[in-house]
Amino acid sequence: MGLLMTNARLQLENAVLGGVLRYPKVWDDLQLVADYFDDALNRLIFGRIREIRDSGAIPDVMLVNAGLKSDQIVRVFECDGLAPFSSDAVVWHVNQLKAMWAKRKLEIAGATLLESASDPSSDVGDLTAYALAEVDRVSASQAQLQISYPGDYLADYVDEMASRPPFMATCWKRLNKLIGGFRNGGFYVVAGRPGQGKTIVALQSAFALARAGKHVLYFSLEMPALQLQHRLLAQVLEIDYSKIANDDLDFEITDTSGGSLREVWARDLVKSASGLLGNNLGVISSGRLTPNMVRAYISAASKARPVDAVFIDYLGLMSDDVAHKDKTERVGAISGALKQMALELDIPFITAVQLNREVENRANDKPQLSDLRDSGSIEQDADVVLMIKRKHRPEENKDVGNGLDFFLVVAKNRHGQTGAAKFTAQDNLSRIVEH
Repeated sequence: MGLLMTNARLQLENAVLGGVLRYPKVWDDLQLVADYFDDALNRLIFGRIREIRDSGAIPDVMLVNAGLKSDQIVRVFECDGLAPFSSDAVVWHVNQLKAMWAKRKLEIAGATLLESASDPSSDVGDLTAYALAEVDRVSASQAQLQISYPGDYLADYVDEMASRPPFMATCWKRLNKLIGGFRNGGFYVVAGRPGQGKTIVALQSAFALARAGKHVLYFSLEMPALQLQHRLLAQVLEIDYSKIANDDLDFEITDTSGGSLREVWARDLVKSASGLLGNNLGVISSGRLTPNMVRAYISAASKARPVDAVFIDYLGLMSDDVAHKDKTERVGAISGALKQMALELDIPFITAVQLNREVENRANDKPQLSDLRDSGSIEQDADVVLMIKRKHRPEENKDVGNGLDFFLVVAKNRHGQTGAAKFTAQDNLSRIVEH
């Protein structure tokens, strides 16, 4: 069996080399490297083909054979004889060769990890980093690298922009005027001090997208799913959050959901709310979450239908896939990983972040980008940074809760203008509204 596999592998390598000689135009799309060839003679022939191409010439059998020994020349003719019958077939053969190489690399990596794991002195962080590096290397080998030139795809771009909006609008018109909405591949940050309303903004945004038909995942690291359910019910039914959470629902309320006004018991309204909540918002409540776990959840959810947006509440509580002794490095690595995931999956990531205490000591209480807690990488990675500012009205008691005037300050906007949008906070209904 081993000899059979060796011969099959050799014929596959020969066919690939013959294919790039027979159909030289496919070379740029294949991303071939010498490591994909096990046979030493085939690696030499591949090197000759690459040298000729680097010189600006188009390689053929005669050019490759120039200067080779007789047995090497025989191999070149063998490769030419095994060339596939079309350029598409060459691509298929190359993909098979890459798959074999990837399988072998993963097998070697697995064996190395297994051997290292049995060594008590092995560092878990180093082993994880090694495994991730090998997986990234294999993934890169399987990807079809593409370079876009604006002049070539302008017509397609115009057609695409005409067929779909570039943003998913938020539920607030005032904010949409500043940022447009959530852009695919964008990394959005909602920042605020504890208790100011980060969860309100994130959950209300996520729920609004879900009600608009988007498939949304909401990750919560500090609040159980039941509490999130209470907040959603408060929003959609306009029932005080504390009454829902405390099961204090034995009172009548005006129901407007059917298009007409009618008095119903609050408890009955809650029981019949499943149709209003829908099944587009997936909630994951976990005490531990890493970027790779986020990716795994997205992959699992996408089996039913593609995920359109991801919300994380909040970044500072996440763990990294690789151990970091320094918190700043950990938060920076997580921020970078989420940004890359948003770009790769082409969906918006919206994450809550805490602000430093310094903002409370500032005379005007106005938050700044430098107030982002734990890492400057968040500021660099984010496409849009929304900062929460609460302000008391003259008639309000400043010692009781946050002010009703609620501002979302657009401190950074990579795609447009900055500014501030003003809202009224309805904390008892876990939402902010435009008045």
